[in-house]
Amino acid sequence: MASVHFFNDTSGLAWFIVAAYFAGALAAFVASRSASKIEARFWLGVSLLLVLLGFNKELDLQSLLTEFGRTLTRAIGIYEQRRWLQGLFLLLLAGAATFAILRLRGMLHRSSAPVKTAAAGIALLFTFILLRAASFHHIDDWVTVDVRGFRSGWWLELAGIAVVALSALAYRAEPRSR
Repeated sequence: MASVHFFNDTSGLAWFIVAAYFAGALAAFVASRSASKIEARFWLGVSLLLVLLGFNKELDLQSLLTEFGRTLTRAIGIYEQRRWLQGLFLLLLAGAATFAILRLRGMLHRSSAPVKTAAAGIALLFTFILLRAASFHHIDDWVTVDVRGFRSGWWLELAGIAVVALSALAYRAEPRSR
């Protein structure tokens, strides 16, 4: 019988990244407390997104999705077309990320600089997510290269989290009324 692992990566660095997600989520939540209605929704959405990404970092839910897709395509007899389906999935994921970024851009065009900077951090995280999704489909080279003890993709992930968290802190520190 195969053993079940609840956590994906129990290394100290992986837990550090999970903690960074949760710290970023807390910073975004705190920023929402002093925000205007639209910006408060943005910060709450960012907080929720970071919490979900933090849980996913250790629970490895994308691997469950991959295994489900593999099982489903075998069951319905289209597993041989998996490369085409994987490409379609990545295209849809990229389209959804692009739509989300453009929607954010439209919603936040009058927002403060920290909000716009946080949105850029979200774009970095979406880029990382797309690279990770692509890595499940045999485009793994860039994401797993070791750079000073980190997988290169982790640098992008941490950069996105840091941009969002620091933007939330800067937003909270702004002296203007909302």
